[in-house]
Amino acid sequence: MNTIRFRRAAPSDMGWLYQTFKLTMQDYIQQTWGWDELLQQHSFHDNLPAASFTIAERDGFDFGAYSVMEKSDHLWLEMVLVLPALQNQRLGSALLCHAQDGAATRGKPLRLSVLKVNPAQQFYKRHGFQVTGEDAWSFKMEWAI
Repeated sequence: MNTIRFRRAAPSDMGWLYQTFKLTMQDYIQQTWGWDELLQQHSFHDNLPAASFTIAERDGFDFGAYSVMEKSDHLWLEMVLVLPALQNQRLGSALLCHAQDGAATRGKPLRLSVLKVNPAQQFYKRHGFQVTGEDAWSFKMEWAI
């Protein structure tokens, strides 16, 4: 079948989402600031409501998700997550394209911040994002409609 389906996350998905975030991002966060498990758990659960996540599944299996927050003049792409064992199979591209379609529908640019140590910055560039700024740890990027 291989059809990807998208659904809005529910509060009951937050445990899976945090574990997927940890599997996906822990190494990059560790390299940048160090990993503090309690801080990461609280930050994730306190700042990212389930309603901000869209979960992607294929053949009945959740493989990834993305979180978008709507701002007055843009959409903020907080994160794109794909289980590590399933990366490099164009599943992240399906997630990102879905987020871009949502931004286009709303008529707003899609912005994000990516850690400099995270090779995903090349992934975003391949999907039309351009660097608009940077700080010591990350690049700020934007995809304009």
